[in-house]
Amino acid sequence: MRKEVGASADIAGQERREIGDGEDRPVDLTSPEVPARIRARAQAMAQPGDQLWRCPRRSAPRGALGLLGVGKREVVIEWWLLDAEGALIEAFWEEA
Repeated sequence: MRKEVGASADIAGQERREIGDGEDRPVDLTSPEVPARIRARAQAMAQPGDQLWRCPRRSAPRGALGLLGVGKREVVIEWWLLDAEGALIEAFWEEA
């Protein structure tokens, strides 16, 4: 079993908490889990039947080797507001 130490363990632990199981899932528009700015914008746009989805992703690689697809990747939470038929109304981003 590999043991993570120091700052690396803290970062890895935070990424696991933010990404969770990595699955997209619907979230209630009034949930405190949704960042306040995003919640306010989504509530202002939403119509009955619309859904807000939490979609965890990893950012593009950063740093000197980013062009080669190697480098640090941050957790990015995308929030998708979908209409009753599943069409995208608006996407919001939150960097964790």
